[in-house]
Amino acid sequence: MKRAVFITNIPSPYRVDFFSFLQKTYPEYEFHIIFSGAGMENRKWTVELEGLEHYHFLKSRTIIIRKRFDDRYVFLPVGVERTLWEIAPELVFAMEYNPTILRAVHWCRKKKIPFISWTDGTLNSEKNIGKVQRLSRSYIVKRASAFIASSTASKEAQIAYGAAPEKCFLSYLTVDIRKYLAKKDSYQARQLIYVGSLIQRKGLDLLLPALAQTSEDIRLVIVGEGQEKPLLEQQMKKLGLTERVEFKGYVEGEALRRLYMESDAFILPTREDCFGLVLLEAMCASLPVISSKYADGARDLIEEGKNGYIVDPEDTDAFAGTIERIFSEGRLAEMGGCSYQKAQEFSFSNVAEGCIAAMKYVEEN
Repeated sequence: MKRAVFITNIPSPYRVDFFSFLQKTYPEYEFHIIFSGAGMENRKWTVELEGLEHYHFLKSRTIIIRKRFDDRYVFLPVGVERTLWEIAPELVFAMEYNPTILRAVHWCRKKKIPFISWTDGTLNSEKNIGKVQRLSRSYIVKRASAFIASSTASKEAQIAYGAAPEKCFLSYLTVDIRKYLAKKDSYQARQLIYVGSLIQRKGLDLLLPALAQTSEDIRLVIVGEGQEKPLLEQQMKKLGLTERVEFKGYVEGEALRRLYMESDAFILPTREDCFGLVLLEAMCASLPVISSKYADGARDLIEEGKNGYIVDPEDTDAFAGTIERIFSEGRLAEMGGCSYQKAQEFSFSNVAEGCIAAMKYVEEN
């Protein structure tokens, strides 16, 4: 049995589910997971670790950089090298480019252990990084034995940072689609749904003016919490949308799945997202999707005109036109069916193939 370790920031439901799948599906490997921290205060996920084996939490100090656009969390860990020494891996998956990963990569170099650099980041999501962050990416990319990208845009970023294309493998960011897959037969409520944080980065302030230009019977349900809520409520009132917009607060699990099924289309107006997993959740629930072009997973998820549309959320008139169009074409059921079919391409079994292919490549080279 070969021993490999994933090093990642915090336990997120989708990552924990995927790691558990790998452990159960590939018994020839002993997969360990190292978490830099236990969580973030702006993430209210319920994460179940009962099905996960061989996981380790590092002691770490957390620095929070507060910004209206989005908070940034930096984990400064203790015991990275000691934990790796105790696990004694033959291969390390270094996820992202943070301080924990830099120390792990240095340990791998000293011990002559190969590592695979794995990222969700894209050139768009990392367009404002500083000099030190760019140097960290260069340091890691130059020394990696292979690369895993969570989207086509992530792969492009790795190549731009210096990765050889033949060493790059796709393993899409995904959720356990079995939790969300549901066929929807009725599309009559003319209801949009948004799910995500209420922060400036997510672009809800761009969505509301577009919604105001559409037919008065199109409604919007907003699921999530965040610091922008008071400003969004003020904007909603000024635009005369009080009767058309409903804030549901934070919702997860079965209650969230019900909200997906009660809606007719999903919308993501983000200014920046390295993927946009909520698009996939909505597609599983047979919803057509409208996504900002700044959700970098959109081009992997959306087939233009078949299961949704990709828009520029800063072009209010065009954005409003797309919202109106998706409800006026009479194709919601057809597009929702396409979403349902497309979502199944992102099953854990399919996504894992890229991860295992990267491992095989390192083993053979």
